[in-house]
Amino acid sequence: MTILKLMTSKVSTFLIPTRNGLSPRVFATASPTLSESKKEKEAVEACQNVKEAADAVKEGAKAVKKTSEYVKDVASSTAESVNKMTREVTDKAKDLVTDAAKATTEVIKNRIVNK
Repeated sequence: MTILKLMTSKVSTFLIPTRNGLSPRVFATASPTLSESKKEKEAVEACQNVKEAADAVKEGAKAVKKTSEYVKDVASSTAESVNKMTREVTDKAKDLVTDAAKATTEVIKNRIVNK
């Protein structure tokens, strides 16, 4: 009963005054049509798809970051290994040159002393 009173009071506020009194015309809103409802569903689905795409981009960015960190670590360790090998080769070359120089010096010294 209270709903009916409420509706009646609302309807009476929309009666249009005319020369002969109040007009029984009432303004009413229509419920959304099926196409509007479908559009709303499509919009919700589109928003959900955008959100999923954004999440996928975030995950992709994290994967790229991890991969770049891995590549950086591998490059760093490779550079360290190359530097270590270079130092070892350089040290061996120095030792060989030093030994060759000593041997050459000994040979020259022996030839000078024996003459």
